[in-house]
Amino acid sequence: MAADPAAPAAGGPLRLTLLVLLGGVGVSLFFVVKLQPTSAGAFAFLALWLTVPHAALAGLLLALQRRGQPVLPWCVAVVLVVVGGLYMLVDAIYWHPDAQSAIGVVLTPVLQGVAFLLAAPLAWWAARRRRAAGA
Repeated sequence: MAADPAAPAAGGPLRLTLLVLLGGVGVSLFFVVKLQPTSAGAFAFLALWLTVPHAALAGLLLALQRRGQPVLPWCVAVVLVVVGGLYMLVDAIYWHPDAQSAIGVVLTPVLQGVAFLLAAPLAWWAARRRRAAGA
């Protein structure tokens, strides 16, 4: 079956970013297992809490791609947010575990959201410039 010529040509960066998001979900779930929650409810809550940002970011990227928007700047912002969140989890769980590490783990999705809100204006500006240069 032939590809649709009208489809946006952002498949490469988008696919790679979705793979990074999927990898981030896998690593986050691995960390939940390593944290050994005391109940199934705690496991489910922590697993859901740590993966919601990844799902939201994937949904945003797919919506932008469907609308024909340039996704490369958004992909860069998403990858930085995901890598930053995983860095925080590794730091809190393995490199510097202490009594406050649980707070760091629970706040990671919130801080990922703040980081994305800070990166979003720059990604929007870069996407706008790419769209103007391509027109």
